[in-house]
Amino acid sequence: MPLEAVITGDNHINLYNQKLGAKLGERRDRIGEAWYRTIDYSIKNKVDLYINTGDLFDQLSPRNPPRARVVEAFKKLNDAGIEAFILAGNHEAPTSVRDGASPHTVLKEAGLATVFECYKEFEQEVTSLKGIEVSVAGMSYDRGLGAGKDPLDGLEVPTGCDLNIALLHYSLERVAPPIWEEPMIRLASLERNGQLDLYAMGHIHRHIETSVGDSKVVYPGATEHYNFGEAGNETGFVVARLKPGNIETEYIPVEAQPMKQVKLHTRMLDPKDPTTTVLQEVDKASHPEGLLQVVLEGDTPFEQYTKLGFMKLFDEGTRCNFHFEYIDLIRPIVKGLEFKSGGGLNPRRELEEVAKKAMEDASEEEQRIWRQAAEYALSYYEKVREE
Repeated sequence: MPLEAVITGDNHINLYNQKLGAKLGERRDRIGEAWYRTIDYSIKNKVDLYINTGDLFDQLSPRNPPRARVVEAFKKLNDAGIEAFILAGNHEAPTSVRDGASPHTVLKEAGLATVFECYKEFEQEVTSLKGIEVSVAGMSYDRGLGAGKDPLDGLEVPTGCDLNIALLHYSLERVAPPIWEEPMIRLASLERNGQLDLYAMGHIHRHIETSVGDSKVVYPGATEHYNFGEAGNETGFVVARLKPGNIETEYIPVEAQPMKQVKLHTRMLDPKDPTTTVLQEVDKASHPEGLLQVVLEGDTPFEQYTKLGFMKLFDEGTRCNFHFEYIDLIRPIVKGLEFKSGGGLNPRRELEEVAKKAMEDASEEEQRIWRQAAEYALSYYEKVREE
């Protein structure tokens, strides 16, 4: 009879997002409920192992209410006879000794889970379940490791049992590549540790399954969407049925709070009434329980840009959604207003002089537009110079 394991991670309980304002508490509740589905499933289906691959919490020092709920949940697992294993992801791992330990320490102290705190080498726990000897090894995320560095370089994952499992929280070359400059496990490191039956992985929020040699690699993905860039991802967790020499997996979807990102290019907007075009797209994408982000991008004449009713857009989006935000990436273009290269150039002074000259023979309405254009260009210049 195979062992059953729930594999989850990147749950990000106690999410911090100041844009949510007064809605943050309710959003946190939803994220917590999505994670708790993994607990309910484990107990209801009497699984043998509960594996969390890191970033259960969104922060190193979460508030007390989510800490208490996690302890309560792991106690339920323990009472049900389910062995739990967890490590610290990049959101939870301390940068130095001064930062203290990960928030999972309380689980270890209470005897509710095997917590892999070390981030320089593997720790190993051996257990026997249903007559099968199982090795579970894990290593937390090393926040001091440089970009491109392989955390498994020079390391051998401890094994020696009927079933050998490793827990890690990193991106993986070609299979789950990083989205920014960060450490990455090389495929050669997994091939070198080919005695592993299963790599339970965290950090990448998409559900990914593959094989490297004879080893099964599983990224369960997130149980809730973390940001708008993930709006199209499925959310859930993985159930693995384990026997020596054979691993079968099943993906269990978890319904996420509706989230959508809409990108609109300026060429899609009605030149005479760009606001109406945007509002129509907002209405089509809105959901009363959803989170919606509209991204406006492209070049447009400055006069057309001034016709965009951003306040009206924000009010309508907020009215129709749980949370709404827009990102303005539009680049207003004003003919004759441009930077010129040359020795000793003062861009700010040049901008002011071009605008002043343009307004000399302009009508009152044209002067108003030029003033707005100059103010925008100067503020943009200051922003770029600071960056």
